[in-house]
Amino acid sequence: MYEISKMSYRVSEADVTRARNQLKSSLQLHIDGTSPVAEDIGRQLLTYGRRIPVPELFARIDAVDASTVKCVANRFIFDQDVAIAAMGPIQSLPDYNWFRRRTYMLRY
Repeated sequence: MYEISKMSYRVSEADVTRARNQLKSSLQLHIDGTSPVAEDIGRQLLTYGRRIPVPELFARIDAVDASTVKCVANRFIFDQDVAIAAMGPIQSLPDYNWFRRRTYMLRY
């Protein structure tokens, strides 16, 4: 919870660069057969209404910087309700309020 809420306050450019590279390599490694390619085409058609060429997709990924990540984190993570799912022995799982209080940091 600390790491997630920290994205609203500070994000290093090195972390964003590492995440961009990891996403691009993951996207390339995912398309390794006919079924994944068909799934990728279908997902892009449903999402964008067209198939996005790889150079355009990589340009969109490269356009994300640290300020964009902070902006999105402020909109969707900072001081927002959370959903929790647990399985197994949950006696030591903190209650909902514990998680909810950690969606923001008190900064004085």
